[in-house]
Amino acid sequence: MTKVKNLRGTGGSSTNWKEYWEKATGRKFGDCSREGCNEKATDGAHVKKVGETNKPYIVPLCHTCNLDYESEFNVRDADLVPVN
Repeated sequence: MTKVKNLRGTGGSSTNWKEYWEKATGRKFGDCSREGCNEKATDGAHVKKVGETNKPYIVPLCHTCNLDYESEFNVRDADLVPVN
């Protein structure tokens, strides 16, 4: 598990982040990657690893978890895809 935090102001791109993540991993969205959440993933969320600079990663989150900008939370390492 890796501790991450949502990044603000990343929604303006025309990139489909769900498709970006699925292409990079070869997998389909399933459950939200946030530890303890059992909702279905709907959003390709921009996050950063806690303790790093603002290097962005995409991770599948449910919409509610994607809107939580205040918390730090754990996600599965295998679900983090760097944004190039």
